[in-house]
Amino acid sequence: MSKRLLFFCALTAALTASAQKSVQTVVMDNFVQDAKGKKMQSIIAVYKYTGQPFEDPINLGVETKKESGKFYAKLPDMQGVTDTSYAYVYFGGIDERKDLPGYSLVIIGNNKRSFKPALLWIDRNHNLDLSDDGAPDTFSSIKPDLDIVLRHPQIKNATYTVNISRFSFSYNSRYIGMLDDYYKENSGSKQFSGALYSFKEQRINTIAGDYASAGDSFRIGIKDVNCNGLYNDAGVDYILIGDYGSPVMPDNIIQISSKAGKTWFEKDGKRYNILNIDRLGARISIEHDPGARISNALVPGKKLKKFRFQTTDKEKRTVSIKKYRKKPTYIYVWRFDQPGFSADTAILRIIARDYSDRIHLVTLNYGETPKELKTFKRINGINWLIGQSTRKINDQMFIERFPFGLLTSKRLRIKQIKISPADLLLLLKNNQI
Repeated sequence: MSKRLLFFCALTAALTASAQKSVQTVVMDNFVQDAKGKKMQSIIAVYKYTGQPFEDPINLGVETKKESGKFYAKLPDMQGVTDTSYAYVYFGGIDERKDLPGYSLVIIGNNKRSFKPALLWIDRNHNLDLSDDGAPDTFSSIKPDLDIVLRHPQIKNATYTVNISRFSFSYNSRYIGMLDDYYKENSGSKQFSGALYSFKEQRINTIAGDYASAGDSFRIGIKDVNCNGLYNDAGVDYILIGDYGSPVMPDNIIQISSKAGKTWFEKDGKRYNILNIDRLGARISIEHDPGARISNALVPGKKLKKFRFQTTDKEKRTVSIKKYRKKPTYIYVWRFDQPGFSADTAILRIIARDYSDRIHLVTLNYGETPKELKTFKRINGINWLIGQSTRKINDQMFIERFPFGLLTSKRLRIKQIKISPADLLLLLKNNQI
């Protein structure tokens, strides 16, 4: 074959592969929670005001000989206020200023949680002068939570929102005591008011939108990790991938790369490249690259990587998946809230009853507690093994959604990926296993 013909063939192949790529711009218009943030019970500590200078919170919980910074602030007109406290709200948009870097000052009046509503003066213009920020926000039992919106001082329309609320007086006393001990021991010269008189913090810093094409659909989110109102900080902010329309994003972090075109992810055996992220998080451009080599995928014919899981029986045994290598094995990873849960359970019952001599059945739950699983097993007369999956096991099998079924042949060699209980039953009935 001539060099000219070889060149022509290579060029044609390259153009064909390029033509198959598709680009879609996703509008990011839903603020969502990420799984890690949802579980956290972080607080904005409130301190009693005893005079100035203020002491910044930079060294909170950090062992260092470096002294905390001191600063002065102008207080608002607090006529009629019975007690005065203050707090610091984290805001990455001001992390380079000299005094109180990375935090906005909040002055609080009437913080005793009495019949009087608490008044919150927020230093919205970041000048440590709370007399020029307008009327205070009110916080009471009638209005149990409040959104604090902070604007970036240099970048127009860049905002960060944090929602604050209170612990109820009947909340877990042990946890409240742990918070009290921690902040009292680590607050330096500041006088901590107590967890019940501080605020629970929910950072609203993950924005998401839905991607949909002919054969693909998922939700993509961007987390403003440093809470500065910007969503494309390389090496800091990150991408999250979840189910289409989901209000909570899983902890599958893809950090935004500093190199253009180097941020990418894989979903359902396909590769997607992030071409552009709007700095305010309004939109994101995604390229589907069908010619890319997939790295995060199980490969039929190869052996399943070994892992260990814990059973839900009384002994809570730790079992190696190697135990099931003498005959074909079906691994089914599931949750209570998955679609088709009842139908799958009924089919698994048939497989365990009629085909246990031909196949191992290993079901691994992800998300429920051992107590819930024991109750489920007892009430429903489950006649097959139920173990517990972990994030590590899920990642090892590249599980992106539930349920997930994997069929292996003898010696745990991968045979079929994403196979449902119904499909497995059909194979067994047709003697194909």
